[in-house]
Amino acid sequence: MSRRGARVRDGLRQLQLDKRSAQAILSGHPWLWPDVFDRVNWRPERGEVIDLLDAVGAPLGLGLAEGRLQPGVPALRMLSLESQPPSLHKLLFSRIAAARRLRERCLKAETTGFRLLNGEGDGLPGLIVDRYLDTLVIKLDCAGWQPHLATIVEALRAEAGGKPRSIVLRDREGAAQALHGELSEEPLVFVEDGRSYLVRPSSGQKTGFFLDQRENRNHVQTVSRPGDRSLNLFSYTGGFSVAMAMAQATFVHSVDLSESIMADCQQQFRLNGIDPLGHRFQCANIFEWLPTMTRLPGEQRYDLVVCDPPALSHRQADLPKARAAYRRLHQGIGPLLSRRALLVTASCTARLDSDDLLDDARAGLEGAGRRIGRLLRRAGAGADHPVPPGFAQGDYLSCLTLVVE
Repeated sequence: MSRRGARVRDGLRQLQLDKRSAQAILSGHPWLWPDVFDRVNWRPERGEVIDLLDAVGAPLGLGLAEGRLQPGVPALRMLSLESQPPSLHKLLFSRIAAARRLRERCLKAETTGFRLLNGEGDGLPGLIVDRYLDTLVIKLDCAGWQPHLATIVEALRAEAGGKPRSIVLRDREGAAQALHGELSEEPLVFVEDGRSYLVRPSSGQKTGFFLDQRENRNHVQTVSRPGDRSLNLFSYTGGFSVAMAMAQATFVHSVDLSESIMADCQQQFRLNGIDPLGHRFQCANIFEWLPTMTRLPGEQRYDLVVCDPPALSHRQADLPKARAAYRRLHQGIGPLLSRRALLVTASCTARLDSDDLLDDARAGLEGAGRRIGRLLRRAGAGADHPVPPGFAQGDYLSCLTLVVE
């Protein structure tokens, strides 16, 4: 039996992979590229579930199709490596339930803002769900999930734990759509390991907050000391700033581009019982601002600096420019640091790993006459952001703590 030239089993079109592609999947990488369709005379439909065979024709598993074949975009993402896999409906229900149980095991009970579903790391590649109290925010990194949104909502309502008040979809441009309940512009307040944060799920960056930095915020709160002068570059709404202030830093200086973001940053302080007066909330382009600060007097330098810029490139071809930008950032930070200050520097830039970040930090700081005395800590995202072994792209976040001399 065939459908548009393809063999069909149990209603699913079959695609036989070459040995190289099959081995990559068996090694743990969950993506297949458009060239796997070069040897067949049919093309996948968006959201189609395809029955995959290995090089000798044995059952390999199920893949979810992106739809239109585009260079550099995965054509298929692996849903299962079982020879007799369950239906997509059953997969969604069982894997969302498993993801919920894993978070219950890994997170403190009082934490009410976390990543519930981390795509490839939870066996549903390209499907991201963040939870803020009883609001769930979906982000699709794979267009193949679009036709299955009704089933996703059904599974989330049944298996996510508790009854979500609303389920919101954020598209790639940031626009929000309510899939269940109402779409509210009002901010929510969630708790993260004892800190309270304001979040705007329908309008904030990404899904409203950078939940992947939770463990690194905990670390910053641990290494902060009473009396510190602290600086948070690319602060967004002040996640790290609150952690510093809660450790009784004398002065926390938060810098980002937007006045509305700085207003929310001040509100974060109030939510945590901290008077924002005496701290500074500054709107500035950091790449332009840092060169103006090279002659900062010693008593005004910072004991702890966090630098957490947005992704500086998304393509391999742009990586050299991104690395040059990281070096400029660290060269600008060098004159701001007190003797033996701590620098917590992070990167979410694709294809730039922690060794690259360390090299760029070293080069930039040395350009400012400073040097790294010790690498104190090397970390990534928290336990609510699991990744499958063999999938380097999923391990995108690098965070280093450096003692700078």
